[in-house]
Amino acid sequence: MLGLRQTRRGHGPRRIGLTLVTVGVLLVAAACTSSSAKSSKTPSPAGTSGTTGSGATSSPVTPGGTLQVWVRGSGDSVKAYQALFDAFTLKTGIKVKLFMTLTDFETKLSAAAAAHTLPDVVVDDAAQLGAFHTEGILRQVNKNSIAGNADLTDASWNSAKDVTGDYYAVPFSAQANLMFIRSDWLKKVGATAPTTWAQLTSLAKAFTTQDPDGDGKANTYGLDVPGSTTRGYISWYWSSFLWQAGGDYFTSAGNGKYLPAINSAKAIAAATYFESMFCSSKVVQPGALNDVTTDTNQVFQTGTAGIYLTGPYAYATMDNTPIKGKYAVAAPPAGPAGIATLAEGTDIYLMAGSKQDAQSQALAEYMITPAAQILGMTKVPTATIVRLPVNKTVNAATVHGNDPRWKLAQLVYQQYGHYEPDYMPNWNTFRVATSDALNAMIAKCGNPTTTMNTLAATFKTDLQQQGVLASS
Repeated sequence: MLGLRQTRRGHGPRRIGLTLVTVGVLLVAAACTSSSAKSSKTPSPAGTSGTTGSGATSSPVTPGGTLQVWVRGSGDSVKAYQALFDAFTLKTGIKVKLFMTLTDFETKLSAAAAAHTLPDVVVDDAAQLGAFHTEGILRQVNKNSIAGNADLTDASWNSAKDVTGDYYAVPFSAQANLMFIRSDWLKKVGATAPTTWAQLTSLAKAFTTQDPDGDGKANTYGLDVPGSTTRGYISWYWSSFLWQAGGDYFTSAGNGKYLPAINSAKAIAAATYFESMFCSSKVVQPGALNDVTTDTNQVFQTGTAGIYLTGPYAYATMDNTPIKGKYAVAAPPAGPAGIATLAEGTDIYLMAGSKQDAQSQALAEYMITPAAQILGMTKVPTATIVRLPVNKTVNAATVHGNDPRWKLAQLVYQQYGHYEPDYMPNWNTFRVATSDALNAMIAKCGNPTTTMNTLAATFKTDLQQQGVLASS
């Protein structure tokens, strides 16, 4: 299972090729005027009866009724989802009542479950699959019955599996983190995009000490890090370094059983390097250990820090601020084991207890059609709810007017993206434990080896409690 969750990592000659692409993007992306140009050709929406793409054929659905759909999101995303659902209603006659929030979304969902008022469909992070499944609030998905299932990438389908290999979601969107860099600062310090850990440290120091914004004040920093334990942000961010070092959270023992790998020498190396950015190099923005991504977006947009690892959805956010034209994107740097980066997705969850199972599945089938995927990428330029399409017949770069940034985003996801182990019965438990450990370690500039050994003991207990601990 663990191997199925990963796309290939880069080594050797492949890394050289990606570096050349990165340089091209650094030269071009800063001059791009928009990441939201529409495709010159938009496929017609697929039907909800008959053939809807490769794979299964959907059954006719009786028009009428209203689906209750909850989506984790905020801001202009509500406009994008509403446009998508309006198109579905126009096609099928099935109405959609949308509820969206970013704050305490999963808490509200748990409360709805307790009150027996669950929505029919939920759209949320793929990383929530294990937790939702453990709560017993998901309906199992028969992949082969989903119209268009064969058009979706294997990597996205793998993010919809539980530890036993059963499916409990339908993929909707994917992405992988890229390195956003202030290109004007690069020019000021006479540097190029870093391709190794050593170069990343060097550039972060230059951005911190060489006054790249030219205001004569010591008020800039290298790395922009969401170091809060809220929703496990610091673990989410650090995981790219873990995989770049060749480490991992778990080792598979087969038969759905695992052992902790979080205290391996490679994982300790990743923790040691990460801590050095805070404690010895001192190149991270102040208050990072309390910052979530809404904070770090502001840190990058306002010129407090110049290097930010985040997803391509941030193109729309950054292009709507004064730093438009002043930043570039590149692939994340290579660690001791090569290039790797956090990949993640958004999934469609069909909720248990719904009295509209056929209508819910029809909505999921529509959302993965080329027409719906393109609509989610382009309808609202400030909210690309489909970051990278899970439908492999759709090309992100083409849809976005051949913007080289999207070409890079697609390449990095396909070649170097690495999903968190969200197939665990409750991955959030491990993510929270990792976040607490990393945050505390950095706050005290503690010993990485001790920290990771203690975390491994916690992992072992959690694996046992979740019924997936292998015999040592």
